[in-house]
Amino acid sequence: MLGFIFVIGSIASLVLEKYVLANNSHAWLGSIISLLSIVFIVSLMVMNIMPFNAVNIILAVVYVSLSFIFWGQGNDLYHQKVVNRIYE
Repeated sequence: MLGFIFVIGSIASLVLEKYVLANNSHAWLGSIISLLSIVFIVSLMVMNIMPFNAVNIILAVVYVSLSFIFWGQGNDLYHQKVVNRIYE
């Protein structure tokens, strides 16, 4: 059950990051979820809520990687929106 909640929360936070937080003129705003995700996962592993095993490490690395990828995609969406406004 904890894994299901983690996956649903991860998807929600990644979509929020890409389309809301990173898709604006403040590039640092999108980095909040990326940095919080690192702190959150490390704290889960330190408190032993998320056991330190290979599956959880892979899951954590994938989530943090996706978080930074979605941040970059959100920035690209914003820059494309600005370019389209300039050339209209």
